[in-house]
Amino acid sequence: MLALISWSSCLGTPMYKLVIFDFDGTLADTVKDVAICFNESLKQCDFPQHSLQEICDLVGGNLEVIVSKLLPREQASPENIDRVKKLYRKIYSTCSKKNTFLYPGIMDLLLQLKEMKIRLAVNSNKGQELLEQMVEEMFPKGFFDAVIGYSENYPPKPDPYGVEMILTKCSCSAADAVYVGDGLSDIKTAQNAGLTCIFVPWGQGRLDTQFSESVWVAQNVSVLQDFLLF
Repeated sequence: MLALISWSSCLGTPMYKLVIFDFDGTLADTVKDVAICFNESLKQCDFPQHSLQEICDLVGGNLEVIVSKLLPREQASPENIDRVKKLYRKIYSTCSKKNTFLYPGIMDLLLQLKEMKIRLAVNSNKGQELLEQMVEEMFPKGFFDAVIGYSENYPPKPDPYGVEMILTKCSCSAADAVYVGDGLSDIKTAQNAGLTCIFVPWGQGRLDTQFSESVWVAQNVSVLQDFLLF
């Protein structure tokens, strides 16, 4: 059945040794800047633009899939997808990202996890170089034990390759790790890697009913903290 984590527990040994977080929609609210950059890319390529909500409903998965859904169906050719995708990456990587920030309570949670000697990692479909840049700008140097984003050298989420890289780097087994994310791609990634998954609803994702019995749901950061720390 759907598991709503809503209890308080006594202090004790943390349940997990490693917590892997998705980035966009889980740690950071990035969607407004993402939408602005997508629309600018579409505009420069002479394609129709979309509302913030329309883009919110699409983000979180593979970039090529997102772009293919943003383009008019009859114009979603591989060439057009590639053109918009490359332009989006260029525009997004150089924009000021003035509308991007950590969700309230996230930094406090991460600091508490570190105090409990729990290792932290980020796994995202955002490009590796851009992900590292944003992590460095938003967190202290060396804050995370592993940061794995998208690379053409290995498959994107929901393939478990990135998670397996993190487990190896952190010398941790799947049984001792948990995956926290806000989207269907995150749930599938965790399942493919054999990890427990905690779904958080403050991002852009929506919990598909077909997965509601196989994931935990933390309705806010306080509840997520209870589950991870106690």
